[in-house]
Amino acid sequence: MLPRALRVTFVMMGVFPWALPFLRAWLPLGVFGEALDGAFVTMCHRIPARTLVLAGVAMPICSRCAGIFAGLAVGALVVRPVLSARTWRWVITAGVAAMSIDVLTQDLGIHPVWHATRLASGAFFGYAVAVACLTALRREAEAAQQAASGGVPAPPAS
Repeated sequence: MLPRALRVTFVMMGVFPWALPFLRAWLPLGVFGEALDGAFVTMCHRIPARTLVLAGVAMPICSRCAGIFAGLAVGALVVRPVLSARTWRWVITAGVAAMSIDVLTQDLGIHPVWHATRLASGAFFGYAVAVACLTALRREAEAAQQAASGGVPAPPAS
């Protein structure tokens, strides 16, 4: 079984960039709010046309990254389906492909910035990464517990 703290950490990480604009809009955070926002500078290009505005404050990341963070949070809450590591690699690859196709078609001018596709492709990828990571960690913890109790450890996930 996964430690609850690990899942809570994933959820908090995923929710934080969504909550930050509301916190900055409603609370007098000043320099502290700017520092929290600045923590995301190295993660994302933050191009204004590609960034959602919540409560009158721009998110600290673009809409695709916002989707990734949202997917991370939802994936940590749900942790389903339980698939093999090999299958998760294909699912994650499909998520990367979906994001890449959206980037390519947008940058080639085939379509304008669509926040819905940016959010959806990012969320698909973030969800897959969260569930794959948490599933792998759960398997490792179960194998360690079984080995500690004198059972035969399960073979490593492929």
